Amino acid sequence: MDAIVAWGALAVIVLTYMILWYGLFRVTGRLDVVDSAWGLGFVLIAWVSLVIAQNFSAIAVTSACLASVWGIRLFAHIANRNWRKPADDRRYQELRAKWGRAANSKALTHIFLLQGVLLLLVGTPLVAIAHSGDAHTNALTLVGWAVWFAGILYESVADYQLTRFIRQRPHGSHALMTSGLWRYSRHPNYFGEVTAWLGAGLVAISLGQWWGILGTFVITFLITKVSGIPPLEKHYAGNAEYQKYAKYTPVLVPFLKP
Repeated sequence: MDAIVAWGALAVIVLTYMILWYGLFRVTGRLDVVDSAWGLGFVLIAWVSLVIAQNFSAIAVTSACLASVWGIRLFAHIANRNWRKPADDRRYQELRAKWGRAANSKALTHIFLLQGVLLLLVGTPLVAIAHSGDAHTNALTLVGWAVWFAGILYESVADYQLTRFIRQRPHGSHALMTSGLWRYSRHPNYFGEVTAWLGAGLVAISLGQWWGILGTFVITFLITKVSGIPPLEKHYAGNAEYQKYAKYTPVLVPFLKP
């Protein structure tokens, strides 16, 4: 299939997927359902790309399975976390207050459809792998898969440790998580996510699809400069305990000097 037609078909499917999640928002009144859409969106991209490319090689299917493990795990984690809350996350409440009567229409364009575009950009390694044709596994492919799996595992452990810590600390306590993987990085879950997408990008490169590394750069930029780490660091800017923790703990990459 022509590349432009293939991308167009994938874009229509992904944006339709996000519109369905927008419909769920209108039914529930919860903007944070969009967070749950993120992980499953990559599962959709991975398998739809295989169907569009008609590529069901061992490399393509193995990569789609890794994307599925990452996406389904993240969906389950976020959905379980958000639906335990009685209301939307603070950031979404602030946006709705800021937008006023235009909140519903802006939610569609500024949150749901925008996230659909970001899904397509970050998912480029998955699309690239699917369109790799009859490429064969090589040493870099194996390294990419290993890095990909390591990232998934690291992110999963970090999320589990933080969730367990939050549930076990006394009600009303604002104690900080500084043990486990959080001892070596202030945001180990994000480090795992960046690592997973680095692995996906390496697999794409190993198959001769150099443009697939784009998604790795996009997700790294989003996490480090936009919607991942910056809001959290800003939230704790006035927290003396957190600032003390930040002095000796790297922001993202373990063991690097803060």
